[in-house]
Amino acid sequence: MIYQHRISGNIRHHECDSRGELKLHCLLDRLQDAAAEHAATLNVGMDELAEMQLIWVLSRLKIQLLRPLTLGEALEVITYPCGIQRIFAHRCYDLRIDGQRVGTGGSFWLPVNIKANRPVAAKKVLPPEIMDLPDVEKFFPDMDKLPDADGGNSAVFKVGAGDIDLNRHLNNAVYTRWIADMLGARYQCDAVRVTEIQLNYLSSGQFGENIILHCQSDDNGNFIISGNKEDDSAVFQAAGKVVL
Repeated sequence: MIYQHRISGNIRHHECDSRGELKLHCLLDRLQDAAAEHAATLNVGMDELAEMQLIWVLSRLKIQLLRPLTLGEALEVITYPCGIQRIFAHRCYDLRIDGQRVGTGGSFWLPVNIKANRPVAAKKVLPPEIMDLPDVEKFFPDMDKLPDADGGNSAVFKVGAGDIDLNRHLNNAVYTRWIADMLGARYQCDAVRVTEIQLNYLSSGQFGENIILHCQSDDNGNFIISGNKEDDSAVFQAAGKVVL
């Protein structure tokens, strides 16, 4: 397909947990790289949007992994646009090792005016030829709102300089690193295997802010995690499942 973009690379030591499996935040780094590279080839990348005083903001993301992704394996990330979903641009991910599918992902992206801090409908930015692509395989086109965590354990994370990305916000992948820390504390293990996760990004974290995470989970590995600023405004919500 002309609108596909592929990146690939072996899973390296620094990306792995104590089980030798790819850490979730390292997987998100790869997805973001693939999306950014592809947007640039479609002339809607960071530089092109900057000329319109816009940035791409990831609003929702869902990933499902069919098996662990382990040290040394060559992971191929195939990404492509899936048209418009309400006001969002829908982008999908097909994860493959040796040609076999090992996971899928879907994401909703929204252009935001950096001066007014207001969203802009994605259809005003995307080329017309990728507005409607009925023949592509679409993953997770219906990512709804998630509940807040009610009770459970909590922890405070401070946004440091190493957590900030090119848009001067808390990087999207950092949330999943914090989630792994919360789940490790909950299940008393130094590595957690997340098989499915949805993240809803609600507002941006800034350098120096404290983000309070609350984790609600059960003995079957189902979890809900929400993050709030000190003024109780919502930053993100997540829900998913781990293998214990």
